[in-house]
Amino acid sequence: MRTSGPGVSFTCLLLAAARLAGAHHLDPGNTQISFEIERLGLHWFSAAFREVSGEFSLEPDGRGGRLTVTVRTASIDSHSSYWNERLRSVAFLDTSQFPEMVYRSRRIELDGAGRATIEGELTLHGVTRPLALSVTDIDCPLSASAPAHRCRFLGRGTLRRSDFGIAHGFWQGGDSVEIVVRGN
Repeated sequence: MRTSGPGVSFTCLLLAAARLAGAHHLDPGNTQISFEIERLGLHWFSAAFREVSGEFSLEPDGRGGRLTVTVRTASIDSHSSYWNERLRSVAFLDTSQFPEMVYRSRRIELDGAGRATIEGELTLHGVTRPLALSVTDIDCPLSASAPAHRCRFLGRGTLRRSDFGIAHGFWQGGDSVEIVVRGN
C-alpha cells in the first residue's frame, strides 16, 4: 500500500526547518498523505487522507527536532463511495472507534543534500508501532523570508497492516502498505 501524505510532507518541511529554524504548521494545503494497497504484487487500489494537521520544529543546527502529525481517518478518499464506506468500516480502519492516526518523530537524521530519515511512532487502529520515513527530493527555500509552504519533498514508509490489527488477505489486499507523503 502506498501512501502520499503528511509523513513525507513532514520530512521535507523538517528539512526546510533545519535551515529556517522554528515551527511550521502542516495542513491539507501543504501536505498530502496517501497509500497504495497491492494484491498478488499488483496495484489494487489507492487512497488519500484529506484532513491533516501537525507541527514540526527543528534545532537551528539541523541536528534534531520534532514532528507530530494527526490525520482524521474518516477523511479517507479513494474516489469510490463504495470503497470509502468500506475503508471507514469496522473491517478496515473503524473510523468511529479510531477517529485519528498520529505520527510522532523520535529522531530526525539529515542524510546529506536533499535526503533525510525520520524515525518515529505511528498510532493507528489503537496500536502504536515504530515507523521510519525516508525522505528524498527535498527542495526547500533557504531564505527565512521565503514561504515555508513552498518546500517540496517526497517521503516513503512501509507498514504491515497485521501489526496494527487491520484485516488483510486475498480479498482485502496484501499486508504490506507503502505510505507516501508529499510536500508542496
